[in-house]
Amino acid sequence: MQQRLTVDAPVTHIYFVRHALPDYSWLDDRHMPLTTEGEADALKVMHVLKDVNFDFCISSPYKRTRQTIAPVVRESNLIVHVDERLKERVRGILGNSGTELQIRRWNNFDFHEKDGESMTSLQQRNMAALLEVLNYHSGENILFSTHGAALSAILNFYDPSFTYKDFKRIEKFTPYILRLTFDNANQIVAKKELLIIDKSRN
Repeated sequence: MQQRLTVDAPVTHIYFVRHALPDYSWLDDRHMPLTTEGEADALKVMHVLKDVNFDFCISSPYKRTRQTIAPVVRESNLIVHVDERLKERVRGILGNSGTELQIRRWNNFDFHEKDGESMTSLQQRNMAALLEVLNYHSGENILFSTHGAALSAILNFYDPSFTYKDFKRIEKFTPYILRLTFDNANQIVAKKELLIIDKSRN
């Protein structure tokens, strides 16, 4: 049951932007750029968000996340606060390959491949960053540039019924914009998908 807000209760709107299509041929995950198609889709992100008056902007340090919001940042004259905690899950020697491996991570959040990161670790560091934003920017509009697994870990924190099948639904949404509205107790009171560009047919 959603909590009823009083008239004076401040709400915080966080616009989570999952990055546009990157060039997966790059081996360096951190510096992987958007494709030409991804750059074009970043303009669609700007169009959807053009009427939002943002108060704060935070992003993963990875190039594809910063490129995706770059048009919005330019149009809105924002300062991007890069937070290392918002990076994507650290891939081990097995990378992200294999449905079986993905399912195993979602069934056991403490599991990780050799030299990789568990979903628990991913969730904890992303939530630490998000809670700081909610605490220091209450009542504001926040632009939050992120990754698919990272966003899924956040959604699972608030709703444990968000599982592997839900992650798979948004896995190919590149880019994807989800607006979450939080009350002054940092609880989600509203959720709305603002942009879905589905690359699963590519």
